[in-house]
Amino acid sequence: MRARYIIGTGLILGALVVVSVVTYSREAVAYFTVDELYEQAGEQAFALGPAALAASPLAERSLQVRGEVDVATVDRGEDGLQMRFELTGKDGRLPVVYRGLVPDTFDQAESVTVGGRLDSDGAMAADELFVQCPSKYEAVPPSAADGAADAYGGAEQPAGVDAASLDALSPQNFDASDAATSDEG
Repeated sequence: MRARYIIGTGLILGALVVVSVVTYSREAVAYFTVDELYEQAGEQAFALGPAALAASPLAERSLQVRGEVDVATVDRGEDGLQMRFELTGKDGRLPVVYRGLVPDTFDQAESVTVGGRLDSDGAMAADELFVQCPSKYEAVPPSAADGAADAYGGAEQPAGVDAASLDALSPQNFDASDAATSDEG
């Protein structure tokens, strides 16, 4: 009787492991830069271009590929839901056909990551588009910082704004309890 429980428990655990491994392997997404994608496709892939990617085993997998957008190749569809462009790496180029909503920050992107599969021509048929925007917290040169301090703390006020309005917005005049009570009503 005890042996049956041990065997039954073993079979159930074994089945769970098999289901987990199969599910994970189907949903696993490989992540590459454009150049790494070409390196994985083989020695001649850079020379052959996207056609080499279509013939590689990578064409059967879900991929995420990161690169810089060649602005000259961006072609937005008339419906606003399809866009063609090329991702570039140091040596390789990857044509991308993206279908979906384009993030507002796409035009300012430093690099882009697309997710999808390679089609029969070696182009990326993307259904995901992730944009990496330029950093908002870049160092400000000292001369620009002095100019900003003069603009906000100096004698000149922005056009149409009086000094009393700016003083009312200063952190010293902000009371957190006022903000909490205004949200309740």
